[in-house]
Amino acid sequence: MKVINHTEEVSILSRLKDGDELALQELILLYKRPLALSMLRLLKSKEDVEELLQELFLRVWNNRERIDLNYQIKSFLYKIAENLVYDQLRKIAREKRLAVNYFSYIVEAYSHIEEQLFDKEVRDILFTAIANLPEQRRKVFELCRMQGKSYEEASQLLSISVATVNSHITNANASIKKYFLQHPDFGALIVFAVIFANL
Repeated sequence: MKVINHTEEVSILSRLKDGDELALQELILLYKRPLALSMLRLLKSKEDVEELLQELFLRVWNNRERIDLNYQIKSFLYKIAENLVYDQLRKIAREKRLAVNYFSYIVEAYSHIEEQLFDKEVRDILFTAIANLPEQRRKVFELCRMQGKSYEEASQLLSISVATVNSHITNANASIKKYFLQHPDFGALIVFAVIFANL
């Protein structure tokens, strides 16, 4: 990062306050990379960081008239970055909680509606997660969750105990939830789950 002295910084901020877009570009050139590196350590996603940096500099531009020339711009920018990162982390945590809470609706909804009504993306995610299960666990899951068989029926069909069926279902649920949580897009899952939650 290029280091500028206080006089140069005040000059840039003064021009920025007056609506000089070139001053904003100078500010971006000076601070975008170090801000990005700092944010990336927490978010681990270049796309998220890029989006938040756009939001950060947009906020600076929209609030340029309130900039205090005596305040260090670096501290100001890092404070905005910190708030944006924490907001994003809270959003991710909230989406993960929603994905977990509605997971059972996603699975159960498939057996209650026509296949063509089941969103293709959600269906693909679900089927991939199920396909990744060990063979016996997958069979148990498909019988009980997709075909609506009771644990007793699955037990008889597969010649295993009810306790083993229960264990397979518990482990399958955990594996599929984990797969969903690792999937980058919770939006489709959550929207689908909410829509069909009351079927």
